[in-house]
Amino acid sequence: MASKKVGVMVMMMMIVVVMAILAERSVAIDICGMTQSELNECKPAVSKENPTNPSAPCCDALKHANYSCLCGYKNSPLLGSFGIDPALAAGLPSKCNMPNAPTC
Repeated sequence: MASKKVGVMVMMMMIVVVMAILAERSVAIDICGMTQSELNECKPAVSKENPTNPSAPCCDALKHANYSCLCGYKNSPLLGSFGIDPALAAGLPSKCNMPNAPTC
């Protein structure tokens, strides 16, 4: 079980490194069906400091997001380093009034 957690953590760190490289090159990225711009639109609503209500563009982006993929990040220790509160992120679908949104 511990080796599985280490493997997942290594994979997550690799994803972050790739994201940093792509961001540096100004290449568009797509994570869990959401573009960088859509992810950025949702960030104020999941920020640990002074979270806001999700914007309409954030809620629109969530409509086509891959929830299974997003839920894979729920317990990632990397979220905190980006200032993201996992509990706030998990609550976005209900704040966006999305019916039948899966829960993590």
